[in-house]
Amino acid sequence: MAAKQPVTILVPFCYRAIDYSTTENLLRTCEGIPVGKVIFSYLEGAESLLDYFYRLKDFVIDNDVDVVLALSDIATLVQSALVREFPSRLEGPSVESSFLAYHKVYTSQYLDPDTDPSSHGVLDLDSKTLLKDADVLLKRLKLPAFAKVPCGDASQGVWKISSSGQLTDVLGAVGQLNERHYSQNEHISSATFMRDFLQKVLDVDHYPMVLRDTIIVEPYIDAPAKVCVDGCVYNKEILHWAISDSLHWPGQDIPFQGSYMPSTLSDTIQRRLWGGFDKVVGRMVDHGFNNQFVHVEYFILADGQIKLIEVNARMSGNLSGLYAACLSGPPPLQALLGLCCGVRPALPAPTGRAALNLPLQVHDNYTGKVRDMVNLSEVEILKGDSDVKITWIMAFDDEFLPGKVEFAKIWTYGKTPDDAKKKCREVTRRLVKKQEQLKFNFH
Repeated sequence: MAAKQPVTILVPFCYRAIDYSTTENLLRTCEGIPVGKVIFSYLEGAESLLDYFYRLKDFVIDNDVDVVLALSDIATLVQSALVREFPSRLEGPSVESSFLAYHKVYTSQYLDPDTDPSSHGVLDLDSKTLLKDADVLLKRLKLPAFAKVPCGDASQGVWKISSSGQLTDVLGAVGQLNERHYSQNEHISSATFMRDFLQKVLDVDHYPMVLRDTIIVEPYIDAPAKVCVDGCVYNKEILHWAISDSLHWPGQDIPFQGSYMPSTLSDTIQRRLWGGFDKVVGRMVDHGFNNQFVHVEYFILADGQIKLIEVNARMSGNLSGLYAACLSGPPPLQALLGLCCGVRPALPAPTGRAALNLPLQVHDNYTGKVRDMVNLSEVEILKGDSDVKITWIMAFDDEFLPGKVEFAKIWTYGKTPDDAKKKCREVTRRLVKKQEQLKFNFH
C-alpha cells in the first residue's frame, strides 16, 4: 500500500549539496507517496561506521523516519542494520544479504558458488609473511591477474598485475588507502573503519576475513564485452529492469568504463544474462534480500558465456540518466521509494531513445585543481543542451588526490548508441582543457 501520510526519508552517506535538488524533486514527485522531509546525512569528522550507525539509530527515533534509502554500497549495510532495529517501521534487506554483495571475498563464495575457488586468492595485508604469501599465490594463479580491494566501488581499488613487483607496489598503495578515513576516500572501506560495526551486526566468526584488511587476486579476464544487469526484489519476487552495455577501452589495464543503452547484445545472450541474474539474486533472497534494487556486472566471454564480476545491493546512480531516456515509467529512485513503502514497481518499457554515460577521470598521478581541467565558459553553455547532462562529483576548487580522480559524470543522448557516443566526444572536447589527462576519452 502506498503511504497516505507524508513520509520522512533518510538518505545515509550523502553529504554533497551538488545535485541534491534533483534527487529530492524526484522523490517528491513519486505518484501515490507524499513526501514530508528528505534528510541527507553523512559522517562527522572521523566517525567509525558503528558511531555513524548509532547516531542514525537515534536520528530515526527522534525524526520519526519512515524510509531509509540506500543509494551506495556502504549505505546498504547501514540501511540493513537500521531495518533490523526497526522491523515494523522500515523496509529493506537483511544485513547478511547486503554484506554478501558488498564484501567481494564472500560474494563469489556464497552468491556464485559455481566459481572455482582455487582460481582466487586472498592476501592478508597484516600478515607478517605478506610478500612471501604474495609470491606463493602468484605462482599458483599465474599472470596477468586482477587485484581488488574487497570493499570498494566506482572501479577504485582495482589493478591489473603483470609482475610480482607490480603486486608489491599495489600492496603498498592499498595499505596507504586503508590508513585514510573513509570520508577522505569514499570508494574504499578499510577493516578499521568497519570492524566494530560488523562485529555488532554480523556473525564475524562465520566471515572471519571481515576483521582483516585484505586484497583479492584473481585471473585477469580479457573479455571483449562487459554488461550491467539491473533489477529489484519486491516481497521476495525478483523483477527485471534493464541490461546496459559497457564502453570498451582497449589498451587500458581496466578496459571498461561507462555504459550505454539499449544493449546491442543478441537475444540469446540477454536471456543467458537474465538467467544468471535470477540465480545470483535468488541466493541473495535466500539470505534475506528484499525490497531493494540490485545491480550485477558480468563479463561476456568470446564464446558468449557469462562470468560474474560483482554484485551491488543498490540501484546504479550512473545508469539512472540512461534509464530516464531509454525506459518509460518511473525512474529507479522513485521505484526504490515505492519498494520501501510497500508498492510493487511498474516495469519499464523501451522508449526508442539511446543514451550514454561516461565518468570523467584523470590519470592517477595527475595533480591540480578541478578548475584546471575544465572550460568554465562551456559549463554554462552546455546547460542549455537537452541532449547533455553533467553531474559534478568534485567542486571546481577541489584538489585531485590519490584515489580521488573522478570529477564529473556526463550523460549524452541520441537516436542510436553511435549518436550518443558522437555527442559525448563533442562534449568532452569542449568541456575538458587537458584532454591528454583523461583516463577514458573518445579521441
